[in-house]
Amino acid sequence: MSNYPAPELFRNYPELREKLPWVPLAHATPVDRLGRLESFLHAPLLWVKRDDRTSDAHGGAKPRQLEFVFGDLLRHGARRVLVFGRVGSPNCLAMTVFAHRFRLRPVLALVRARGAQNVQRSLEIEHQLGAELHRLDAGPHAAARLVRSILAGRHDEDEPRFPAVVWPRRAALYGALGYVNAAYELKRQINVGILPEPSRIYVPARSGATAAGLALGCQMAGIRATVIAVTGATGGHPRPAALAARTLRALRARTRRIALTTFDASRLVVRRDFGGTHDAARAAAHQALGLARDLEHLDLEAATGGRVMAALFDDVRHSRVHGPLLFWHTHAADARAAGNPVDAQALPREFREFFLAR
Repeated sequence: MSNYPAPELFRNYPELREKLPWVPLAHATPVDRLGRLESFLHAPLLWVKRDDRTSDAHGGAKPRQLEFVFGDLLRHGARRVLVFGRVGSPNCLAMTVFAHRFRLRPVLALVRARGAQNVQRSLEIEHQLGAELHRLDAGPHAAARLVRSILAGRHDEDEPRFPAVVWPRRAALYGALGYVNAAYELKRQINVGILPEPSRIYVPARSGATAAGLALGCQMAGIRATVIAVTGATGGHPRPAALAARTLRALRARTRRIALTTFDASRLVVRRDFGGTHDAARAAAHQALGLARDLEHLDLEAATGGRVMAALFDDVRHSRVHGPLLFWHTHAADARAAGNPVDAQALPREFREFFLAR
């Protein structure tokens, strides 16, 4: 357990240990100086927080976001867990990987997603690790089939009849808590002189939990940084400021020692100008991805990390930044797969369309 220290949040507020369920999933991650990119861009000091190294099982943002989710599941004695999401969802994949670690049986209720990446590989890993796969958009009786399968899926009479449900709203709050804790981890690294206090922190927006937690955690920890959350979505944009405010209320309900009373939304900026599929945004993201790879050996994902790095480049080139910058690297390393590739025939019929002929 030495690689999984107690959360920095609990070090600062010990009374939260009994009030917030938590299990260790994420390592503390290092920060590195990006000297070559810094010189190429003529930028202020440029650093990267290596959250691609949060876990050997499945890196990226998800281990931090799921530490409180699985703490809650295990505290309530869950043995099966029902997760809603999209086919190829990084969240469903991470839930499956860590459910396997705790010997929980995941039931994934999925719908088709346009433009999803690595769908076949995600389905293979989920199947290999014992996930029960269902398509909610597979006809008018799909929901009824899911319920029948759940009722028939108990292994013994002592098991609850229904699985524990990971409701998205609750999971978002727990995910934000994971990044409040990450902000306190960053504060400790600043305090011991590993890096200077950044003026801006660049992160992907995605669901909003990472940006919400970091922005709130920075304010609580006294880090005077603005969080720049870059979204690639074309619709249904996340609302990290609202989530940050809700997370603060949840924390203040559990301890009176938090001095912060309101979340300062001006310290969280959501950038949408690198989203969508227009050529300029894609070109900027791919250029940033290539430079990060060639100069710093950073493995970014074009749809997320590439867009975030492109936004950072844009701010430097237009002289919008003054002071050290921190790029928060949340791209998940390839999750482990057990065994050989899966034959499409081994999966439920409604998922076979996602498999390419080998």
